[in-house]
Amino acid sequence: MVVVETAPMTFLRWVLYACFLCSSWGLKTITQSCDPNDMLALKEFAGKLTNGSIITSWSSKTDCCQWEGVVCGSNTNGSIHSRVTMLILSKKGLQGLIPPSLGRLDQLKSVNLSCNQLSGGLPLELSSLKQLEVLDLSHNLLSGQVSGVLSGLLSIRTLNISSNLFKEDLLELGGYPNLVVFNMSNNSFTGRITSQICSSSKGIQILDLSANHLVGDLEGLSNCSRSLQQLRLDSNSLSGALPDFLYSMSALQQFSISNNNFSGQLSKEVSKLFNLKNLVIYGNRFSGHIPNAFVNLTYLEQFDAHSNMLSGPLPSTLSFCSKLHILDLRNNSLTGPIDLNFTGMPSLWTLDLASNHLSGPIPNSLSACRELTILSLAKNELTGKIPESFANLSSLLFLSLSNNSFVDLSGALTVLQQCQNLSTLILTKNFVGEEIPRNVSGFQNLMVLAFGNCALKGQIPFWLLSCRKLEVLDLSWNHLDGSIPNWIGQMENLFYLDFSNNSLTGEIPQSLTQLKSLISANNSSPHLTASAGIPLYVKRNQSASGLQYNQASSFPPSILLSNNRINGTIPPEVGRLKDLHVFDLSRNNIMGTIPSSFSEMENLEILDLSSNNLYGSIPPSLEKLTFLSKFSVANNHLRGQIPTGGQFYSFPSSSFEGNPGLCGVIVSPCNVINNMMKPGNPSGSVSRFGRGNILSITITVGVGLVLVLAIFLHKMLRRNAGDPICDLEEEVSMPHRLSEALRSSKLVLFQNADCKDLTVADLLKSTNNFNQANIIGCGGFRPGLQSQPSLMAQKLQSRGFLGIMKSEKREAEIIDPAIWGKDRQKQLFEMLEIACRCLDQDPRRRPLVEEVVSWLDGIGFQGAQQ
Repeated sequence: MVVVETAPMTFLRWVLYACFLCSSWGLKTITQSCDPNDMLALKEFAGKLTNGSIITSWSSKTDCCQWEGVVCGSNTNGSIHSRVTMLILSKKGLQGLIPPSLGRLDQLKSVNLSCNQLSGGLPLELSSLKQLEVLDLSHNLLSGQVSGVLSGLLSIRTLNISSNLFKEDLLELGGYPNLVVFNMSNNSFTGRITSQICSSSKGIQILDLSANHLVGDLEGLSNCSRSLQQLRLDSNSLSGALPDFLYSMSALQQFSISNNNFSGQLSKEVSKLFNLKNLVIYGNRFSGHIPNAFVNLTYLEQFDAHSNMLSGPLPSTLSFCSKLHILDLRNNSLTGPIDLNFTGMPSLWTLDLASNHLSGPIPNSLSACRELTILSLAKNELTGKIPESFANLSSLLFLSLSNNSFVDLSGALTVLQQCQNLSTLILTKNFVGEEIPRNVSGFQNLMVLAFGNCALKGQIPFWLLSCRKLEVLDLSWNHLDGSIPNWIGQMENLFYLDFSNNSLTGEIPQSLTQLKSLISANNSSPHLTASAGIPLYVKRNQSASGLQYNQASSFPPSILLSNNRINGTIPPEVGRLKDLHVFDLSRNNIMGTIPSSFSEMENLEILDLSSNNLYGSIPPSLEKLTFLSKFSVANNHLRGQIPTGGQFYSFPSSSFEGNPGLCGVIVSPCNVINNMMKPGNPSGSVSRFGRGNILSITITVGVGLVLVLAIFLHKMLRRNAGDPICDLEEEVSMPHRLSEALRSSKLVLFQNADCKDLTVADLLKSTNNFNQANIIGCGGFRPGLQSQPSLMAQKLQSRGFLGIMKSEKREAEIIDPAIWGKDRQKQLFEMLEIACRCLDQDPRRRPLVEEVVSWLDGIGFQGAQQ
């Protein structure tokens, strides 16, 4: 029995073993043997690439079915070779062109080359891929034509060519009968939306044409099937009202048309879109009331209609949207109270009603939204106190209530300190005239705190030190007094500090130079990564428009202490703040010199030290600040030469005005005779010519010429007994004689070894005998003028007051006509010289009263009075 039983078992085992070998051999053939033509096509594809991981990995194996990203399938024609059916090479760092050889892979059903850096056009051979169902070329650098290349893809179901450089009229696209998903967003397609897209694709479900250059209305979508689930047309130039047929697309789940020019009113027919999840219409010109028709939209998760012209009250039926996550209606003209029953909206994450005209108190029911993380009610007309029930908003991260009329700051902070996750708190322009609380706790996770423009009283509170994560602190435009506390330097994460426009006194604490986040960007903690998608605005003055930042981490690292009463000196340790971008100490009482250590602040972009009591010179080392774009030391007591290297040539003269001792190319030359500074006349008609633009040499040259003329005329009068007025007129009318008489007289205008002495003859020749068209008023000077007399003849706009009045024949308005034109010209010019000295902008250069009286006595009117 043993033999009888063993024989059948042995035979069965051989049969099974043979079947196993056959099946194994067959499986190996199917999975590992690649069609030679497909392998050649893939090698040509790889040969066109200049970069990518597949270049190396494909060369290491001989069977293309084992190559990275290549999927093979069984062949239906009985061949022992497998054909390539899928090519999945997304995010492989591919660079180069798509070669025509890809069209020879005629069994391809899916191609995904997305998220690479492929460039150039699409090869025409792609249209031969008759079995291709999925083509994803998104997020590359492809360009050229699309319509003719892809027209033969009759089996295509998903076509994604988004985020490329394609540019073509939309009219050419279409003709895909089996298309379900069509995404051509973020390109440069032009034209109108035509009916061809939907007429040839009866089963289309997702259509994304956003971020192109499309124009016109939406009538071309009238034949789209009711199976359409997602329609995205954002960021185009589409216009007109929303057509009625849209409300018959009952399967629609996402409808997004933001950032276009749509107008008109929203229809109450929106209630028919009962499957709608996302309704995004912001950035258009919709007007009128929001229809109170949200009862049936129970699946609605997002309603974003901000930045339109919507008016009227909030629709109360929004309270029926129990799945609503995002409600953003900011920047409209909505009015009335916030009359929503938030108990029906338990899933709300974001509520933004800012920049409207809503009034009344904050409803207590808002605290029922326990998942609320972002709340912005800024720029409305809300009043009252912060509800005590806000203490229940344990998920709250971002809260902005600025520009309202809330009261009781102490009570508000008592409530909000219980919101343990709160990271951004903006209460600007509220609690007017209240005292800033001294005893506050909590706020361990606070990163942004703004109490600006509240007219708050008191001193900088010590409890801020407990906010260890604080990065942005704004207490500007208040009535805070006292000094800047020394503990401010212990706030390790602080990188934006604004104490401007207060009444702070005392010196700048040295601890301010120990802020770790400003000493080095590497030492700072990770800055804020977002502001919940809500833009933040920074206003440096009351009249200017705010600078918009999409996130708080984009704020430039800044220390803003302007317009206070801070005194003392600037600590030299300020050079430690190498990551500081903006430093504003203007309009204070700071004394001393400008520290040369400023040159170590390598990232500094704005430095404003104007309107203080600084003296000394501008350190030449500031030329190293290559990022400096705005610089001002105006209205101080600085002296010496203005640096000329680096960024200093780009700063206007207004950056240095009000410092009579400063000199250089930007203002006036440093080595002018007697170190004369530019004149100033704070009142009268001269001020309209811009005293900051009239250079000091104007008076110097003018007075010098007048003195020469006076001496010459005095000699002529003594030699000739004729009428002095006639003699004067004759000399003026014959400038060549004056030129001959003064040809040897020299005027030393520049104390510079490279400059030669200029004679009066040079001046006469260069200015065409003092022709008014060739001089700047009365004794003009062009900045940068050197020794070449020809440069002085350049035609410049007349700025001198005396010169303008003379050219307009209005001398009588300056000097009494009863004495003008008689024999007192010499005395008048001498008086003019004395007047110019009295008007010197530098008070230290003005003569004493005793000197003026002595000079006037020396003029001598006795002869003239006879």
